[in-house]
Amino acid sequence: MVQNNNSLSFSIILALCVLFTGCMSGGSSRIPVPPPEYYAIQNYERIASNANALHSTDRINWVPGRTEPERVSVECKTRYCKVGYSLFIYADRVVEVFADDLTLTGEVNGVSTVLEDWSSESGFADTHTYGGWMQYSFYASTVVRLLADFDPAQGVQQVFATVTGESTFTNPTTEAIWTGGVSARDDTAGEQRDSYVRGESSITVSIGNEVLADVYLSALENATTGRAYTDIAFEDLAVSDGQFSRYHADNHRVSGTFYGPEHEEVGGVFEHPQGLLGSFGANRN
Repeated sequence: MVQNNNSLSFSIILALCVLFTGCMSGGSSRIPVPPPEYYAIQNYERIASNANALHSTDRINWVPGRTEPERVSVECKTRYCKVGYSLFIYADRVVEVFADDLTLTGEVNGVSTVLEDWSSESGFADTHTYGGWMQYSFYASTVVRLLADFDPAQGVQQVFATVTGESTFTNPTTEAIWTGGVSARDDTAGEQRDSYVRGESSITVSIGNEVLADVYLSALENATTGRAYTDIAFEDLAVSDGQFSRYHADNHRVSGTFYGPEHEEVGGVFEHPQGLLGSFGANRN
């Protein structure tokens, strides 16, 4: 996990003000007030440091001059995911966050959401991420544009979605409803790095001979183009060790995990034949 320079600088300033009473001569109001983005970073770093369960979609590469994208398979094993043949991503190191690049975008069903528009100093790539966080988990969808002249993949826009958090890997013991948000990408992400889809999520659990989860994604709309999508439902998903999944096809599947010590949250990733690839997260009502 990359330590953010803004949050580190603020911590140093605050410590110096406490140490040297001259900073306090005008009263506590003179202590620097951190921006809201500071707290967003602190929440993300806290979630990531405790994360033990990661889900990721496949990575979709939109190559300039081609009408159909390339798919890079991703295989997840609880704490990590293997991307293709050589890349690994881990539950506690999913995305980098920098205060200067964050824009807080309000709440969806009580879930805080944020945009990050980031370019590497090396000029190797730039990244656009839209996501949301709760107490124990974080979900996001991301587009990475590769820029380096020496990279044979220069100009490629890679799209993927992730959810990470802290799980007990046990099943919910009571029936309940979880509500939250959706972060996704559609085909426009192949040309527009900052094109993203937002929506609402609702997950219900029924308990009988087995624990079953229903995932409903609704109010899906591209925030850039205004395009709307039909609701998505994945029903009667068997929950085992706090996790669920279903595979219909590469472009039609879902997987997720219940997060928090009392299953307070749930999050997952999905693909759907409407051309959507994304993630969702929700709090128990």
